[in-house]
Amino acid sequence: MCPSSHERVRKLGPTQPYLGGALRTAFDAWLADTVSRHTGDLAFREIRKGAQALSWLYVERRGEVDLAARTIDGRGKRAALASYYAPLHFLTACHALARIGAARFGEIRRVVDLGCGTGATGAAVARTLDAREVVAIDRSGFALDEARRTYAAFGLLARTQRGRLPAALPRGQDGDLLVLGWAANELAERERDALLGRLSGAIADGARLLILEPLAGAAVPWWHAWRTQLAPYGAEDFECKTPVALPEWIARLDKATGLDHRVLGARALAGPLEAVAAPEG
Repeated sequence: MCPSSHERVRKLGPTQPYLGGALRTAFDAWLADTVSRHTGDLAFREIRKGAQALSWLYVERRGEVDLAARTIDGRGKRAALASYYAPLHFLTACHALARIGAARFGEIRRVVDLGCGTGATGAAVARTLDAREVVAIDRSGFALDEARRTYAAFGLLARTQRGRLPAALPRGQDGDLLVLGWAANELAERERDALLGRLSGAIADGARLLILEPLAGAAVPWWHAWRTQLAPYGAEDFECKTPVALPEWIARLDKATGLDHRVLGARALAGPLEAVAAPEG
């Protein structure tokens, strides 16, 4: 590990545990089950290759291929998606909520997990915010099967629905939190533009919003436009970076692939948020 990499992590402050308490216990059990199901008859090198292939798709082929379809078109990719990238998204979502301030979302009754994938982001958000219900929407049957397992592992009452965005977006209402976890970047430009309009309407109807995407600007060239349109509805822009001690399985895949997730990072649009209470005295 190069000195500059160590310095980058050190400047962000002390390394934190990836999770704590009951949530860590549930996460560890979910991760162990996911690894067991997806890797039992696959050699580790196949999962490593799957993780590298997914990274290559998102970095090199973004905008050229149907990312949502290509990420699950082989067993190695599916195993890497479910046992590596999904847990990373869960952890990143938890730490992003800590950065934003979970209490600022107010009372959330229902999390609507849009483009839910394996359900990792929606589950992290629902558990952190004590939401009573999750509605999960994705175009992929594989993703929805995984999502049902994920929500169950975290004790969440969830209903899954197969559909494409933006058409499948339900009407937002007071008490809803619409969550897009690393999903908007997978849409075609026309679909993404239409979704933005629908999200604006949902916030106007009383829903709240949380969007998480990669920090790399090249992955989200549309971010400024979204931030500009959603700001009048109360959405705030955040950059979240947290150094963590990774779970053993994720650290092992990091080392094997040459990737580095010791700093969990995401950009977020969140809101409308409640005001931060002023310190007493």
